[in-house]
Amino acid sequence: MGEYNMMITEFPPGYRFMPTDVELIEHYLTKKVHCQLPFSSLSPLFQHIDANEFYNISPDNLVKNMCVDGGEQYFFIHGDKYFGGERGKSRVVGNGIGYWRCLGEEISIYNSEGDVIGLRVNLKYFSESSSKNNWTMQKYRLTCEYDTSDTEIEEWILGRITKGKRNDYSNYF
Repeated sequence: MGEYNMMITEFPPGYRFMPTDVELIEHYLTKKVHCQLPFSSLSPLFQHIDANEFYNISPDNLVKNMCVDGGEQYFFIHGDKYFGGERGKSRVVGNGIGYWRCLGEEISIYNSEGDVIGLRVNLKYFSESSSKNNWTMQKYRLTCEYDTSDTEIEEWILGRITKGKRNDYSNYF
């Protein structure tokens, strides 16, 4: 029986971490906001970063170790006041090295009971130094209003950055 309690340290060939929007909000962002998700359990998949640092670095430098096109990197961004949600709205990166532009309105994410549990917004990175801009980001935030007197609640946004076209295996199951 003890053999089933072993921690997996390597994933088999072909394994892909492809959480849905609902899974990202319910199992990761909500738990992170409520301090129920230890950093060590997600260290290979999620990076923790302050919003000021996040918006001071180009995506090329932010995700240096990310795999080839189609790869994704996840970030818990702390203190991010810029969420987007307004088409054409943008956030400058660094000293004008580029900017993240919002591609549309916020999209509501619903749980299985039909309740709105979070919002997603899609952004694209543009840079003056490169004519080929293939970075996109989906940012997620919770919609719940929290009691600000609760010291166990922190302000986090979850960002999923993708280089190239994002793989979508939803039709394969």
